[in-house]
Amino acid sequence: MQWFVSFVLTSVSILFATLPAVAAEFIIVPLGKTTISISLDSLENYVNQGKINPQEPLANYLGLLSPEQQQSLRQFLQTRYTPPDISIEQFVNSPLLVAFLIHVGNIIKTQSEQNGADAIRASLIDVANAPNGFTVLEVMRQFPSPEIRLNVELALKTLTKVFAFIRQTHAVTQSLAVLSEIEAQKATITNFSKMPDLRILGKLYTSTKQTLTVNNSHNNRRFEVDIYLPKPISPEGQNSQTLSYPVIVISHGLASDRSRFENLAKHLTSYGFVVAVPQHPGSDYQQFQSLLNGDAKDLFEPEQFLDRPRDITELLNQLEKLNSTKFNQQLNLQNVGVIGHSLGGYTALTLAGATLDFTQLKTDCQQPNIPLNPSLFLQCRALELRPENYMLQDPRVKAIFILNPVNSSILGKSGLSRIKIPVFITASTEDFLAPALLEQLNAFTWLTTSNKYLVLQNHATHFYDITSENASEVLGNSSIIIPTSEIIRSYIKALSTAFFQTYLSQNSQYKPYLNAAYTQTISDPLYPVSLIQSLTPNQLTNAINGVTSE
Repeated sequence: MQWFVSFVLTSVSILFATLPAVAAEFIIVPLGKTTISISLDSLENYVNQGKINPQEPLANYLGLLSPEQQQSLRQFLQTRYTPPDISIEQFVNSPLLVAFLIHVGNIIKTQSEQNGADAIRASLIDVANAPNGFTVLEVMRQFPSPEIRLNVELALKTLTKVFAFIRQTHAVTQSLAVLSEIEAQKATITNFSKMPDLRILGKLYTSTKQTLTVNNSHNNRRFEVDIYLPKPISPEGQNSQTLSYPVIVISHGLASDRSRFENLAKHLTSYGFVVAVPQHPGSDYQQFQSLLNGDAKDLFEPEQFLDRPRDITELLNQLEKLNSTKFNQQLNLQNVGVIGHSLGGYTALTLAGATLDFTQLKTDCQQPNIPLNPSLFLQCRALELRPENYMLQDPRVKAIFILNPVNSSILGKSGLSRIKIPVFITASTEDFLAPALLEQLNAFTWLTTSNKYLVLQNHATHFYDITSENASEVLGNSSIIIPTSEIIRSYIKALSTAFFQTYLSQNSQYKPYLNAAYTQTISDPLYPVSLIQSLTPNQLTNAINGVTSE
């Protein structure tokens, strides 16, 4: 629930963040066959004094709120927001935000009852002119229409869906914990206290890092890749120096950066993997900064859905060419794993054999109301591509480990069912960008591969790549996004190590880590984690309804 409140308050504050020339004086709210006109003066008096004249129309609506909700409303309206130092005009005209504003404009309308998207967008362009920040109430007074007309019926329908979705997510979380407990009880008893702790660095290798530049002539792209190579530090590791190491590629998410995965790359390298972390130009943090600075028109272009997996294929091609001359044949490039976060998760899925489903995507993108799944705004951009059968699979990829992947509509059931290699999916209960229930849990039931795993992380968010170390650099002074706990990151280190040791290195000694009994052992009360290997569509439906069955 906390994630939703934060998201709504942030969105509303941004949507109204402006000081345009025409000032609104009333909020018009329909009531049956008539309307109620709420004066902004009465709302301001209530915010400042905490009281309202019982004869005021506003009193009827405040009576529907509990004292706690009224206090939250006052606090929200009193809060002063500081506008970000960005190019507002470029930002609000980016296709992703335009699509969102059109949905919001069906709720927040102008005096003539027209969609309010243009009015909101015009207002946002002026936000930079409020150097001392603003309150939502101050901004409402400056809305570019004498009246703000609210589509209360649509707003209530949307809120009803949101709260129902939150309840369903809680029910699923509890049900999956029970299913995980059942799987743990059936697992072979293993004393993990006597086995290596995969959450910490391995003892056989340290890592060396070098950076390569890849030129992809097929799509005219040039990008850098950080290569982490194992360096033996023990007799056992030195004995294997002449052997080749499986290669793992890490694909970052939208508006992210390869440097944010250095810690995970070094961890995997310490267990005997070569790790390659490419930068995805056009959908990385640099592209995000270019948008905010007014140097780019969008957060990314739809061609990124094709360029990203093709870049990784070209990366593997070039590593094959350099393997004998630069890497002493130490790279096993016929035994490759891919880790993908968010949009990088989509990238990994396509490399594993998933295909784009334009029919499903078109259906999902035509829904008239604000979707409960914000990642749909991103996925719908793929409709700008030609609806072809794009061949993005790379047969060298033998296993994928995906963090909070974006995939449900752009790949869908038909696309995901084509994957035949092992897949490990992680989901987070507090992920409001790519909600677990819609993006990862459904996807898990659609997979037909015989080796699949799903981990649900409680109290974790979408932002695996934002940590306490890089938060100030990435977020500035913003406190909206909470950095990912090192506890959560330790889960990922351990499980990804066990997964790739099992399916890339073919080391059966790591297989016991890939079950619910192990996740119970390492699960922290602050961030409980549940692992399951089996979930049918019927079981998921029952879980949504709070019913658990084996």
